[in-house]
Amino acid sequence: MLGLLQRRRTLLLSLLMLFLAFAMLFAGRDESSRSIFLQRALLEVVGPFQKGLTKGARFVTGIFEHYLNLVHVKEENQVLREIIEELKRERIQLLEQRVENERLRSLLGFREGFEKPLLPAEVIGNDVSGWFQTLVIDRGQRDGIQEGMAVITVRGVVGQIMESSRNFARVLLITDPNSSVAALVQNTRAPGIVEGSSQKRCILKYLLQSETVQQGDLILSSGMDGIYPKGLPIGTVSGTDKRDVQLFQNVQVEPLVDFQKLEEVFVLYRHPSETEESAP
Repeated sequence: MLGLLQRRRTLLLSLLMLFLAFAMLFAGRDESSRSIFLQRALLEVVGPFQKGLTKGARFVTGIFEHYLNLVHVKEENQVLREIIEELKRERIQLLEQRVENERLRSLLGFREGFEKPLLPAEVIGNDVSGWFQTLVIDRGQRDGIQEGMAVITVRGVVGQIMESSRNFARVLLITDPNSSVAALVQNTRAPGIVEGSSQKRCILKYLLQSETVQQGDLILSSGMDGIYPKGLPIGTVSGTDKRDVQLFQNVQVEPLVDFQKLEEVFVLYRHPSETEESAP
């Protein structure tokens, strides 16, 4: 116990002596030295606080600059996305123009190589009545369109004019059950009649059982009906139905024309005198 009190007394005396020495040293300085001393002491005390404030300000400034950069990058990305979308639209338009030009060149070449005058027409609609398999074109009576005129395209037979108004006309497709086309098999030259079916396909009728027909054979118009010129493609054989008890065989024909994708067609223009001659 006495040893502990002595150690404390010694410590207190040491601190007291140190304080007295520091006070004497400070008292011995002149006014300018004390001012410098106080400034240094104040700097030492304030320095850590300034350091912390500076770091904090820099941290906040960094966050704000980072936010501004993110906003700027977001705006740039939006502009780039708009540019990309515009380029995509331009590319689609160029591809569409290219496809249209190729199609028109093909139609023009087909028209120039045809003997009789062909009147180009645009398909503006498909069957809306539900009673017939038809399409509507933007040509009518003012263009010389009459009922019974043949409608064709580069790929083959489409149908014939069913009815017409002043500016428009309805085309009965060869796939309609009410349609018929005089035809022949290209390989064997065997004649028959192509009629439409309810499955939006065609059937080659009145073909003798003795005639050989294979899948993939091409069926052409024979020209015997006075409507379609001879040699126009109609479709290809997709199947046959032979029965010994029947005189004729039925042949399924897949049309070459995709009627759902038709955009332009040609009407085989006939002079009124030709129409009158073929009427009987």
